Amino acid sequence: MKRKINKIMENLKNKQLNVVRFDKNEFELENGDIFPIPFELDDDENITIDEFQKILNSSKEIILKMIEDSNE
Repeated sequence: MKRKINKIMENLKNKQLNVVRFDKNEFELENGDIFPIPFELDDDENITIDEFQKILNSSKEIILKMIEDSNE
């Protein structure tokens, strides 16, 4: 099981998630994958794609840290 988790973590670390489009409900990556946004974006906030990309990258790091901590 630990080996499988390590492989998943390594794949996630190496995966580049480049956002090309987003709205209040979903975002699209450059490979065409579309995912729901699991949190609410304020209607009055004008978030750019670059800012959303930073949020996504930060989320990725948090998930990796959680998996790493639970794998110890």
